[in-house]
Amino acid sequence: MLTPEPLHIAFVWHMHQPYYRSARTGVFSMPWARMHALKDYLDMVEILADYPELHQTFNLVPSLVEQLEDYASGHFTDIYWEHTLKPAGDLDPTERAFVVERMCEHPDHPRARLHDRYLELARKREAHASHSWEACAEAFTVDELRDLQIWFNLAWFDPLALAVEPLAELVKQGRGFSEDHKQVLAQVQTDMLVRTLPTYREAAVRGQAELSTSPYFHPILPLLINSDCARISAPDTLLPSRRFAHRQDAAEQVSSALDKHESVFGKRPQGMWCSEQAVGEDVLPILINAGLQWTISDETVLARSLSGAAAPATAANGAYTPQRMEPNGLSPDSLYSSYRLERHEGELAIVFRDHTLSDLIGFAYQSWDSRHAAADLLQRLRDLRVTLASAPCPLVTIALDGENAWEYYPGDGRDFLRFLYEGLNEDPSLRCVTIEEHLRECPPVRSLGWLHTGSWIGGDLRTWSGDKAHNTAWDLLHDARDAAAASGSSAAWRHILIAEGSDWFWWFGDHRRSDLDHVWDLEFRVRLQEVYRLLQRPLPTALLIPILDQAPAALPSLPRGPVSPVIDGRVGEAAEWEAAGLLAADLPSTMQRSEQTQIDEVRFGWQAETLCVMIVPASPANLEGLEVELRVVRQGSDDDPVVRLALKEGGRVEVSRVRWACSSEKHAPETPLERTPGGIPAQERVRAAWADVLEVSVALEPSAATGRNLSLVVHVGRDGMIEHVFHSVGLTSIAGEAL
Repeated sequence: MLTPEPLHIAFVWHMHQPYYRSARTGVFSMPWARMHALKDYLDMVEILADYPELHQTFNLVPSLVEQLEDYASGHFTDIYWEHTLKPAGDLDPTERAFVVERMCEHPDHPRARLHDRYLELARKREAHASHSWEACAEAFTVDELRDLQIWFNLAWFDPLALAVEPLAELVKQGRGFSEDHKQVLAQVQTDMLVRTLPTYREAAVRGQAELSTSPYFHPILPLLINSDCARISAPDTLLPSRRFAHRQDAAEQVSSALDKHESVFGKRPQGMWCSEQAVGEDVLPILINAGLQWTISDETVLARSLSGAAAPATAANGAYTPQRMEPNGLSPDSLYSSYRLERHEGELAIVFRDHTLSDLIGFAYQSWDSRHAAADLLQRLRDLRVTLASAPCPLVTIALDGENAWEYYPGDGRDFLRFLYEGLNEDPSLRCVTIEEHLRECPPVRSLGWLHTGSWIGGDLRTWSGDKAHNTAWDLLHDARDAAAASGSSAAWRHILIAEGSDWFWWFGDHRRSDLDHVWDLEFRVRLQEVYRLLQRPLPTALLIPILDQAPAALPSLPRGPVSPVIDGRVGEAAEWEAAGLLAADLPSTMQRSEQTQIDEVRFGWQAETLCVMIVPASPANLEGLEVELRVVRQGSDDDPVVRLALKEGGRVEVSRVRWACSSEKHAPETPLERTPGGIPAQERVRAAWADVLEVSVALEPSAATGRNLSLVVHVGRDGMIEHVFHSVGLTSIAGEAL
């Protein structure tokens, strides 16, 4: 009796992080690509060296590769790393708040629980978190802040790195760190960042790893090609007001990814993991024309492609009959097969991941004993080998995130992987292969005549399309994309390619919430704002307004009646602003806010056709140097009244006339108005003064002060950077009290 061939098992690890470089400054506004390099990227491929017979596939997204290259070069600015390196005693109040707010885990997180000192600091943060972050930070001593700077970074390192010198000594010391200890972190960090990408290339050269890629900035290809395709899997999806249909963008994201991969790893990839495993018929011609040999998706996509009606396959001798059906209606031989996608443009192979096995690793085994979890997976694979004993050349594909999975595993997943790899290495009935190896040895014989449009999340595209915020974002992107494409500006076009990434739209869905939603919202809009800035085009008002709905407590309010301020920068009689309305704040993170720019509230009201605005700082000292823009937004109009002010020393205000609606001046260039002492313009249309507060009055043309769709947006910033946005979004109109 012939011994059955070993069961082919393909582990495909997807390495991806969003593109964290700031649209305006180029600095890394979040550190997670760097942090995962210290904890996961290098470790995941290095551990394989101990098991040379185990072959695996690693999917490296080009936008992540680009960020890792930047870090490895040493020429980078990372806001979190800058806050680490600054001496704790020199931190200003805003920087102290940043360290406490952003650089400390919650007490229940494993990274905090594993280290006594870090847990102590996390609990202290929690005890004071009900106050403002500035007040919370005041509770920390300089020594505690320095320990927090160290521990935020130290706890992210892979456990193996923490167990050896020089980091082992820092872990043992635990507290009372000196500023010199930060250089120890820097030394180890630099070594790991420099080695990460070359280690993947070395694993590929020795044949133990296949390296695949994804579209460059991780866009959802079907939605780039035709946003209407979201209804293929979800007919009730609400679509954007304009159909986004730019096949050429999708093709560029694919071709640039292949070029980047080849330049870094020395070989053009054969496979592509389409972002979020989102595939469909419209995607296939692009992949085939790019010369790719294989792609991958989820079993739910396979089930919908087969419409649940696929007949069980039979082996050549007629002996094979599946013993069970999967929950999605797929028979084992259907799921554990590769397929040919034969189309007019050519041919492409596709494999489908086992959703259950992949999710067990991604979400379930983390709460198990590591040895028992590995044993469970090994037994499931052995059971599958028996079930598939007569099937022709089956392949079990296990595909999941290669970095996020280990966050809550004991030992960052290292123990689980070692138990698993040892079991696979010792069992001759199980063989770990790359996708390319399997397809070379077992070319697909099944043909798939139609490929469903969907992703590995529910087999649809709802995660990135269909919600109100989704559609707003798609419309904003579409308008900016058209402007950039028409201009031929490569700098503006790069911003569009980045904004097409899936990660922005992930957070715009109603089903996703995080403490940093407003950061994603603001950064997406700033990136599109940069397109218009580069093109020297007027900025659409919609890009000044948050995409995501504000919490009820942050909603604006209308004035209760006329206001009667004296524009002198001081609040005299309470009645001056008593009836004023409030604008809502587009909440900034401390990373977007300088020490001097802290605003408590912005009030507004009317004196007949004159709009009055008061900006109340956290401290009067914060006012000097501020740059303020007032924009009255009229729906359906492209000539909104806009005024810009610069607050100078001694209470002076420089006022720039950007444009006046309904007048011959509306397209006038930005020109300073004449000023009289005290900051009040000689031309009475704009009056402004600051002392304790900033008070501004703007006399509008009658047609600009009326209307049902009138709103107000106030930008506050410094040195050309917008740090606060206040708005009247949610109000039908601000014009109710104008006349």
